[in-house]
Amino acid sequence: MPRHELLAEIAGGVRFWGWEDAGSLSGVMGLQQVLDATLIRHAYVRAAHQSRGIGAALLGALISRSSGQLLVGTWADAEWAIRFYQRHGFRLVSIEEKDRLLRKYWKISERQRETSVVLMYGG
Repeated sequence: MPRHELLAEIAGGVRFWGWEDAGSLSGVMGLQQVLDATLIRHAYVRAAHQSRGIGAALLGALISRSSGQLLVGTWADAEWAIRFYQRHGFRLVSIEEKDRLLRKYWKISERQRETSVVLMYGG
């Protein structure tokens, strides 16, 4: 993510947590409070550091800091990401619920809305 986009996300209320390994940032994940929900934003682990539990550790830390319903949106084709969240207690919402949640909590294009899914923690 370019620096100007990162700064815009921070200005928009996204709080980031990172995982440092040997002096290098290996993973990052953000939370954003929007109305009565908490959104997981920008969850990344460097490819060379994946499958080491970094994403799970970051996600666990963020779950403990969330309030209200906890939601994450991702591309419908990102099956690996969907499985990751499902392994950690998230469930896919219905298409109707996805559209309602994306319109309420995210600022994305109609095209992105059509190609996305939303997962909700618990429930």
